[in-house]
Amino acid sequence: MLAYQVVDKMKSQSSFEFLTMVSIILIFVLLIFSLVAATQFRAQGEELQRSVKNICSKIGDKINKAIYFGNGFSQNVSLGENIFGTDYTLTIRDNKTLVCSTETFSIMEIFVENKITNTTHDPPFSIPKREIEIKNSDGVVMII
Repeated sequence: MLAYQVVDKMKSQSSFEFLTMVSIILIFVLLIFSLVAATQFRAQGEELQRSVKNICSKIGDKINKAIYFGNGFSQNVSLGENIFGTDYTLTIRDNKTLVCSTETFSIMEIFVENKITNTTHDPPFSIPKREIEIKNSDGVVMII
């Protein structure tokens, strides 16, 4: 009878040790998972910033080329509705600044000339997110 009681107590103790070990392992796995998720979240934010900066640089480069090459220069650029599901805006301000922004950050491109317009408005105006044409007409850069 004594041997049976010792075995019975050991089953109970090993069950407690097993649950303790499983709990520690689960906490460790959750900690690793949360660190990986935080790293990926930060990387996605950096990728979004990089993409908006690339779009801003691309538009800025086309506008600077239109200024540099002068009358008759024309290029088309396609702009998507969003970047990785995030809305963004492109705005020409004070005739020589392009502001590319999302909810969390903004990037600016500054041009050497201050003759940028669209066909209906002087700055500030938003650049539509579609196929646009950037052209130089008589020394004025137009975004159509």
